Amino acid sequence: MGFKPLINFRGTTIARAFFINALLIAITTALTIEVRRIIQHHKYTKELPDRPHKVLVTALASLVIGLVAYYGARVIFGIGGGMLAPSNAYKTFL
Repeated sequence: MGFKPLINFRGTTIARAFFINALLIAITTALTIEVRRIIQHHKYTKELPDRPHKVLVTALASLVIGLVAYYGARVIFGIGGGMLAPSNAYKTFL
């Protein structure tokens, strides 16, 4: 049995692919900003010795958030798998 996404909204056109990617970037960015705010103001992490430590923690959190978001989109929307690689090139942008 092949893979079947939960919602059939695959990025088969450039407009759909841009929409899905923008949604994933927005989710990743918003959650990363919240993680940074928590790191900056939480009583246990407020005392991290310097800025590079906070940047490293934020970058690692952003990586994890991004991987989870893209994996979730793979399960929900079925993204990935070279869906925008047609045998004939697109003639128009949308």
